[in-house]
Amino acid sequence: MKPDLALEGDFEFFSTRRHGEVIWMNFSKNLLILATRFKNRETLLHYLDTVERNDEIKVLVLYSSLAESGHREYVQFFEEARKVDNKNTIKILCNVYSEIILKLFSLNKIVIHVTSDRVIPLFLNVSLACDYRIAADNTIYENSYLDMGVVPIGGGPFFLSKLLGPGKAYELLLLTRQYSADDALAWGIVDRVIPMADLETEALKTAHRFGDVPAMTLMGIKRTLRFSDADLKHYLDHEQRELFRILYHPAFRKAGAEACRLTNPA
Repeated sequence: MKPDLALEGDFEFFSTRRHGEVIWMNFSKNLLILATRFKNRETLLHYLDTVERNDEIKVLVLYSSLAESGHREYVQFFEEARKVDNKNTIKILCNVYSEIILKLFSLNKIVIHVTSDRVIPLFLNVSLACDYRIAADNTIYENSYLDMGVVPIGGGPFFLSKLLGPGKAYELLLLTRQYSADDALAWGIVDRVIPMADLETEALKTAHRFGDVPAMTLMGIKRTLRFSDADLKHYLDHEQRELFRILYHPAFRKAGAEACRLTNPA
């Protein structure tokens, strides 16, 4: 077993701070690219193992935020998938995100996701694997994969069908290019919407409220709520097969840049 990492520190694509029984983790804006590097993935998973083994920590808060360029970066990343020699990069990304999703989903802590600004599907799906979700009032969710003709990775359809029901999940995944934090709250995708100016303060207050509950009770409730979702790993394997069915289809490769052009969400 590797020695535990320091609970507070600055790493390649995330930084962490401790607030008593709460860890606050900031993801860098270039997570999409950095997460495909083996060393970075290992560091993140190692850090989550460190948190999991620490009995003093009850809550992990993940904060992610992207500028408007995040949507373009995501589309451009998958545009490269049209080149056959870049399929391996997409496969690495899928495997990395599957590992992260499964780890967060099963972590023996309450995991709160906090977000602001632009949210691409990768970050949305990370949030859906968490136990509680908070969004700033300036948050905009974008279904970037619709500009690429692929399926979202990271468990989005799995979680959304359970949260919204199949009909609303179809509507959100196929007919909605962009929606607001208030929309997400109304649909149950997030649990609280907070003014951007108060985001960190209020999110930490929420985290400490969870942290006031005895650890055994927290984990007991989490295990019972997660009991019916034991098939997540099988879903993620299926999701990856479906993605590559599209990526390897001749129609996808021939579509060219026009089909995956950068568009302004409707």
